[in-house]
Amino acid sequence: MESNKPKTKNRENSCDSKPVFFNLLNDEQLNAVNANRFVVNFKAGETIVKQSSALTHILYIIQGKAKILLEGSEGQTILLKILKQPDVIGGPGFNTDYRHYFTAVALEDTKACFVDVNLFKRLVLSNQPFAMNLIAYLNREIINLYDKLKCLTHKHMNGRLADTLIYLSNDVYQNPEFTTKLSRSDIANMSCMTNESAIRTLKDFKDNGIIDFKGDYFKILKRDVLINISKKG
Repeated sequence: MESNKPKTKNRENSCDSKPVFFNLLNDEQLNAVNANRFVVNFKAGETIVKQSSALTHILYIIQGKAKILLEGSEGQTILLKILKQPDVIGGPGFNTDYRHYFTAVALEDTKACFVDVNLFKRLVLSNQPFAMNLIAYLNREIINLYDKLKCLTHKHMNGRLADTLIYLSNDVYQNPEFTTKLSRSDIANMSCMTNESAIRTLKDFKDNGIIDFKGDYFKILKRDVLINISKKG
């Protein structure tokens, strides 16, 4: 957890909006979590965790949304996904080298619950149903990353941008009509496109009546056409 950002810790705030596998803890284990967890408030644009920093806590989102960024050696980034309640921030550093392998940035004002990583490890070792459900959660995340990799490496620009719009509509905002804090640069980054290419392709989709947008407002008008573009790549 970075110490150079203005944040608010609050042990009284609720962490009740938690991942489903926490429901598998017994009373003693749940009491241990409640006694040691804390809530941190992040303003939009603040860094929640930084790639390569020490993984000292497992986090989960209880309010708001966060961008997950994979940072390259020369300043390039890939926006991998958007986290929302009750998604987990931990990753492959857990039980390996205890480092973060991505950067998480608050997309909007966000609250996250922090659980000490050593306590979390004890829960995994002592509660098999908890551990198995955590493994299932992590495996679903890996499958999603494989799908993202296939999209970015096998599809043309139209297909990549269609995938991004479908993801935002289906998974992030769960509505064909949504307002997003993502910039055009973020949308381009999610689709591995230049800003100019993303803006041009968005305009093409709009001109063809597939989507409508103005500023941060988007509406999917022809979902079946967008899905077909995604499938054809």
